Amino acid sequence: MAEVIYLDQNHWVTMARARVAPEKIQGDEERRAAEELWELAAKKAVRLPLSSAHLVETAHAGTKERRHDLARAMLEAYDGWHMLSPLVVRLHELAGAFSGRKLTAEHVFTTAPQSPFSNYPLEIDSPDAAAPTGTATPGITDVVWRATWASLLLEESLPQDEQEATNTVVAGWADAASQLAQGLREHPAERDMRLVAAAYMLNDLKMELAQAGRLAGHSPAETLTFLQPEKLVEFFSRLPFTGRVLEVLQARLRNASDVWVNNDLNDLYFLACAAGYADHVVAEKKTGTFLQSADKALSAPRASVHLNLPSLMGALKSSTAGI
Repeated sequence: MAEVIYLDQNHWVTMARARVAPEKIQGDEERRAAEELWELAAKKAVRLPLSSAHLVETAHAGTKERRHDLARAMLEAYDGWHMLSPLVVRLHELAGAFSGRKLTAEHVFTTAPQSPFSNYPLEIDSPDAAAPTGTATPGITDVVWRATWASLLLEESLPQDEQEATNTVVAGWADAASQLAQGLREHPAERDMRLVAAAYMLNDLKMELAQAGRLAGHSPAETLTFLQPEKLVEFFSRLPFTGRVLEVLQARLRNASDVWVNNDLNDLYFLACAAGYADHVVAEKKTGTFLQSADKALSAPRASVHLNLPSLMGALKSSTAGI
């Protein structure tokens, strides 16, 4: 099976430049790596899924020409593959923690229409039903979805009301994290920082945990037995995506000078989600470094996390897949 590679937006920019302006890529090694990845994509030897974060970030990618170059590069390479919304992945991770059923890469990376935005319930015991993988003979729904996605990706900007609503939610998240960090800084003490982070996540996910418990067929009382303080860190840590969020959050809270900004939400959620289920993630430097450290604390690492394309290509060339 082709290896799944999730690229952060800055590496998609490099991929686009390799197509239209290779002289703008900093360094011959980076340029060669981008060209080699294009070759693998053309042969369908790798999958390069897109997410709703790519859609949003492309809408803010500078001039119209730059946006269109970036969007066309993505559309040429992605072959209809998308990553589910991290919020959907998290809900089903939590439900799986209560029921013992697990998400797989085949659930998370899919050609299913509307998959970056859908809240559809997944049949976790039947991956094929939730994640159709064929792209050779697309039906009418698939054709319409691909055309819609292409149109959205090529749009010049998001509607103003949608952008304002999104900014409000994201700013609230960053502000809450900043306030927690500030409170810890102002009241120093000996703490189990993973437990602090887990308690913060518990408060943030109350509604989702209740919904996940219902999906798993548990009563509220049964759900609460999984969430006792002495079990909380272990509960979150064993989940591929949510466990990585916990690790990055606790690591950042240890650094009193770390500044939380709006972009951190996309970087954390989408890259941590991809790292839990893809084969490789090529991340931006700050979050990528945190995710590399997170793997050391997790019992079941998944993706190899890279900070640049040459690192990715080196790993692909040395892998047993023989790429």
